[in-house]
Amino acid sequence: FVFWVLVTHTYDTVAVGLATTLLSVSGLLSLLGLAGFDTTFVRFLPGSDRKNEYINSGFIVVTIASACLAVGLGVLLPVVSPSFSMLGRAEVFAGFVFFTVVTALNIVTNAVFLAFKEAKYILIINTIFSVFKVALPLLALGGGAMMIFSLAGSAQLLGLVLSIVWMKREFGYRFSPRLHVDALRLVRKFSLSVYASSVLNLLPPTLLPLIIVYHMGPSKAAYYYMAFTIAGVLYTIAYASMQSVFAEGSHDEVALRSHIIKAAKFVGALLLPAALLTAVASSLWLTAFGQEYARSAAALLQLFALGALPVAVYSALGAIFKVTKDLRGMVGMNVAYATVILGLSYVLVPRLGIVAVGWAWIIGNTAAAGIGALFLINSPKQQEA
Repeated sequence: FVFWVLVTHTYDTVAVGLATTLLSVSGLLSLLGLAGFDTTFVRFLPGSDRKNEYINSGFIVVTIASACLAVGLGVLLPVVSPSFSMLGRAEVFAGFVFFTVVTALNIVTNAVFLAFKEAKYILIINTIFSVFKVALPLLALGGGAMMIFSLAGSAQLLGLVLSIVWMKREFGYRFSPRLHVDALRLVRKFSLSVYASSVLNLLPPTLLPLIIVYHMGPSKAAYYYMAFTIAGVLYTIAYASMQSVFAEGSHDEVALRSHIIKAAKFVGALLLPAALLTAVASSLWLTAFGQEYARSAAALLQLFALGALPVAVYSALGAIFKVTKDLRGMVGMNVAYATVILGLSYVLVPRLGIVAVGWAWIIGNTAAAGIGALFLINSPKQQEA
């Protein structure tokens, strides 16, 4: 949040819009390149006696996959949209690919800490990472969209280096370039299903800026991105709580119900008041980025705040499906989520403007939660219970 406050006061909205779109696309590619290992590590590392082999194999697959995806889209993007012609320069293209891989690996290392139930290291590393990220815009004032992208990427690089150092020191991690196919084969079905769900889950946040740029231009994408950045702070309450449920449930599935109840109480006590405050003071929060952001994105932020509750329910169902390995429920829920949000946004943005994204977000998360609840009710384990 502070990083973007500094950036929006230093760069024009076109540069910010292009940079946020590049970051969204790079984030999508990073998550596509994960191949489900972020979730699979949390679910299966606790019971594995080959932790180093599995971690290294995951790192190798993620590096290759995210690099290939970044190269492919880096070539395609300037052809699809002239706004991204800067990717035609070798150094810019290389930076785009490199930081995409770094972001993917950074996500995977967080999963390793969760698997070992050592989330405190994520907090420490993210604190250092965030302080460094906030300092960067103060040191580099020139350049355009790619400079903003590189500043964010440099912070990701620091986070990755710190994670590797901590993993080596605390868990005895040792890097090896060898790919252990037999270790990966054991979790192949789960990984593929999680991968499909993760892709569907992350398509809306990462493709929405492209839809907005296509229909309305980079400036509108900047307004959307700042509203979603603030809403993301709200959603983190639900995401982090349910990620904790997933980690604890992976160690003890029998206690899953009690973990869900505790998390739901915490989310209810913290998320609902925060969402109400955000909706009421939407213009005030956005003023931190500039008056034009407050004028153009306040209504959108209000809708994102109202969508916090269905987001929390959707997140809780996702944690349950991952712990219980209900692959059909996990994939089915995310199909509804991605289809509704992207479909409605693509159709309604040209007619209603960026506020259409907010309505699509609420409807999509509500539909996904409803579909997920149906899968949960009709699951064999639930019927046995």
